[in-house]
Amino acid sequence: MKKVSATPKVDPRKSRKGSLEGGTLPTRREFIRGAAGASLLLAGSNVAAWADHHGHPTPQSLSYLDRRMYIHNMEILAHFMPGQSRNGKMQMMSIGNRRYMLQQGDVIDLSDVRKPAMYNKGGFQGGQVQVAFNKDLKKWILMTGSQTPITDSTPEAPNGKYDDPHLDDKRKNFKGLRGVRFYDVTDPSKIVKLSEFSTGATGQGTHRNYYDGGKYAYLDTAPDETFIHQPAYFRQLVNGNMIVDTTDPSNVSEVSMWWVPGSRKGEEAEYNKWIWSKLVPPKVAKDQTPFAGLHGPVYVPKKLEDGGNRGYGAFGCNGFIILDLSDPKKQREVGRFEPPAQYSGMGIAFHTIYCGVLDRGFVLTNGETTNSDCNQIFLPNWIIDIRDEEHPVPVAQLPRPVPPPEAPYRDFCFKRGRFGAHNPPHLKAPGKPRQDFIAYSYFIAGLRCYDIGDLYHPEEVAYFVPPEGGDLE
Repeated sequence: MKKVSATPKVDPRKSRKGSLEGGTLPTRREFIRGAAGASLLLAGSNVAAWADHHGHPTPQSLSYLDRRMYIHNMEILAHFMPGQSRNGKMQMMSIGNRRYMLQQGDVIDLSDVRKPAMYNKGGFQGGQVQVAFNKDLKKWILMTGSQTPITDSTPEAPNGKYDDPHLDDKRKNFKGLRGVRFYDVTDPSKIVKLSEFSTGATGQGTHRNYYDGGKYAYLDTAPDETFIHQPAYFRQLVNGNMIVDTTDPSNVSEVSMWWVPGSRKGEEAEYNKWIWSKLVPPKVAKDQTPFAGLHGPVYVPKKLEDGGNRGYGAFGCNGFIILDLSDPKKQREVGRFEPPAQYSGMGIAFHTIYCGVLDRGFVLTNGETTNSDCNQIFLPNWIIDIRDEEHPVPVAQLPRPVPPPEAPYRDFCFKRGRFGAHNPPHLKAPGKPRQDFIAYSYFIAGLRCYDIGDLYHPEEVAYFVPPEGGDLE
């Protein structure tokens, strides 16, 4: 493997890996190319806002940012708007032979992936993008989220709310929408706003949501100030799962709200049962406090109106939770996976659930590191057997990324910045997800691709680590 500074090429002489059940596996080049659609949309991430929070560099840490690029078994097809921020969540929609990516208020034409072009700049509002085709309306519907400012660290209050409780005034005094917006994007050049839905005037809006074009949407929200039992230094409230009726996207209504018992004021008896309720200052360092509640969203891979009845959510330190949604007015917990306590005591232990291999009886989960320089335990990506829904069992972890040999550090802990997973591909991209492939974005460790044909023995097969931007401050 070699360092490259221009469009990289993969060695076509790569040997084949072996065989499975009567057929030779493709070369890794062929494998990655076949799965490219699943991984193209992972590169955008909100690194700038979190670049060096709570850093604790060691004598082995770099004193500069690594401007080099590292790539293995992948090719760069295009670089869209180099030098400009493309932060935020993103999704694709398909109309005939056209492919559009919706991100950060913009519509980008990806029909020729080698020549992406801005198609409709500023066509909608909101960064938490959920776009899907509504078969009943025969329209493409976009749902975007809106949340209050995060009660985050500042130079004057490096430990967030524990240093300055008034940081939450940003949330309390927020004048914008706390909830979601709906748009008709059937013609992505002429987007029409349909409605706004508020999840609660005193809550914190929505963070990550799920909408599949069906009768319901699933919102990650704390609707009011009673959801107060949040240990994390960078948040004030604890989110749960709100189901809303989206039969008519112009007139959305709440169906039900579910949260982990103990999240709300008045539920102190349940809250005190959480081991996480003890992990607050002064018993732990202020920046080592765990994140509680839904990070979102609750994924519902099969629509309820089509016979689906299960939701799969990442509830931070409270684990991966399976919800029974047979009666959407009465959500009910079915089963939960909570790892050994050291993996949930800091950061966001469960951030996202990947349901693309649900047909095999498994899901993948990942956390989110919130501090730099490995100033927290590394949060693994778990592969979980859910065939016994009441007792989900982990069977493996994705391999922890390691730097290439030519990098000036032997562990990503020393690169500077956050090291850990953040986003998997989304379920609703055009086509169906491959059952033997998964890609994750890893902040400073870049984009990592895995062969999961054998879920008990996942293997990394490719990576792309872009030059580190910004400055060390």
